[in-house]
This record gives sequence, structure tokens and C-alpha cells, in this order.
Amino acid sequence: MRYHALPQDMLASRVSLTLARYLGYALILALICQLELWTLTVDAMPRFSETSFVEVAQSVALALSVVVLIWARRFPLYRQGVVLMAGWLLASLIREQDFLFDQMMDGLWQVLVAAVALPTLVYTWRQRATLAQECQRFFATQAFGLFMGGFLTTYVFSRLLGRKVVWQAVLGSDYAYRIKSGVEENIELLGYLLMLFACIELALQARRHFQKSLSFEGVTH
Repeated sequence: MRYHALPQDMLASRVSLTLARYLGYALILALICQLELWTLTVDAMPRFSETSFVEVAQSVALALSVVVLIWARRFPLYRQGVVLMAGWLLASLIREQDFLFDQMMDGLWQVLVAAVALPTLVYTWRQRATLAQECQRFFATQAFGLFMGGFLTTYVFSRLLGRKVVWQAVLGSDYAYRIKSGVEENIELLGYLLMLFACIELALQARRHFQKSLSFEGVTH
């Protein structure tokens, strides 16, 4: 991949905007931590249940990620790849609502996940040649690093750390499910937020690339 040096003023602007976005991400994390602390100090608020602040925040992060990816598909840079990412995150969102869907019909959430996953896999398989090219571009971006960090945090680290046997070993006779659940759910939320930030970075990159191509076409014509 060839990289072209940007003009000094454009480079400074790009760096400043990137730093501003990441500062915004840090402020979002801080705000979420503070809001969670507030909910934990209110006796009437549920703690680490299916309707707790953490669970709601997880669903919001997943829903926003899907919306951002749908918007990013307007631009051609990752048009096939965002389908796979959005499908995965939408399936995760459905999984997070399993308690609600199970009240409607036992096993409904599995049916809905399959209804999302199967068409997504079929579509991406048919577009695998284009998808491979998009992956090659995406793997070299900071958005990929953020996304994989979030993916591994939620789907690997939180699952392993959240095992009952781990917390029984840590707490011994003082073991409490609330502690185990609180740690696991918050780590899971962190992973979802990192993936949301990655989706935002991906969408912004796709838009910049599209705008740059339009400018190039205008110059050539």
C-alpha cells in the first residue's frame, strides 16, 4: 500500500480531529462510569439484572454500532465488509434481549439470531472476493485495532474472566454472584463501546475516502 504525504496544514488538522474524537471517546467512558455509579447508589435501580444500567448501555452501544455501519454502507470503501460486521453486532443485540424474547416464545431469540446470521453469511460468501480486498484495506487501519480490541474484550476476555470458578478462587467463602456478574458485564460493556468507536472511525474513513474520490474526479474532469 502506498502512502502519500499530506500538506502540513491538512496533516495538523487531521491529527487534531483524531485527538478530539479520542478525547470524546474517553469522556463517554467516564460519563458511563459515573452514570453507573449513580444508578448503584439508588436503591430502586436494579443492579446487574437484565434491566440494569449496564445491560441497557450494552444494547444502546450495539444498536448505535449497527446504525453507524448502515450509514457507512453509503460509501463504497467497505460496502461488503460492513454487512458482515453489522450482521454480527445485530445478532449480538438480539442475544442481549434474550430475556425479553423468551417471554414471548421460548427460544425465539435463537430463531431471530439465525434469521440474521444465515443471510449475512450467505451474502458475504457470495461477495468473498470483494470482501477480501476490503479486509486488506481495513486490517491496516486504527479502526480494525479498536474493533478487534473490543471483540476480544467482549467475546473472549469477559467470558473467561466471568467464569464462576475464577471468582470462587478469588473470593473463596466470600463468593457473591453480584461481584462476578458486575465485573463480567462491565468488561463486556467496555468491549461493545470499543467496537462502537471502531465503527465510527470506519464510517468516517469511508466518508473521507469517498469525498476524496469525488474531488479527484472533479480535478480530472
